[in-house]
Amino acid sequence: MNIKKFGLAATGAVMAFGSLFAATPATAAQAIDGQAPRKEVVCQENPYNLYPPGGWAQFTVRCGGNTVAISGWVLDTKKDGKCAYVKVYWPSENRTVTSPRACPEKNKKSYTFYGLYAANPVVTAHTD
Repeated sequence: MNIKKFGLAATGAVMAFGSLFAATPATAAQAIDGQAPRKEVVCQENPYNLYPPGGWAQFTVRCGGNTVAISGWVLDTKKDGKCAYVKVYWPSENRTVTSPRACPEKNKKSYTFYGLYAANPVVTAHTD
C-alpha cells in the first residue's frame, strides 16, 4: 500500500514539475543594440530589428532540435562611408561570426548562421 501511495505522489510531482517547464518559452538568443538595453529574444518566425547608426539589421531566430538558425539581412541606410554588419557570438562555443558588410548606402546583404541551441547566441549590429 505504501508503494502505491509513493508511486502516485511521485507521478504527480513529475507531472507538476514537467508542466512548469512546458509553460516556459524557449530563449534562444539575445539581441543587443548599441544604445538600447540588452533584451532576450525567443525562437519565432517574426523578425527582430536592430538599428545601429546608419544601418538596419533584421533577423529571425528559428530553433529545431539542438540547433539555432539566425538568418536575415543588413542594410546600409546612410551615405557616410561606413558599412553595416551583424555579429553573432556563441558564448558556450567561444565563437563569433560576422555577416557580409553592406555598403555603400542602400546596399543590402543577407546572412544565415547556425549554432547549438544551448550556446545562447548574442546578436549585435554595427557600422564602421
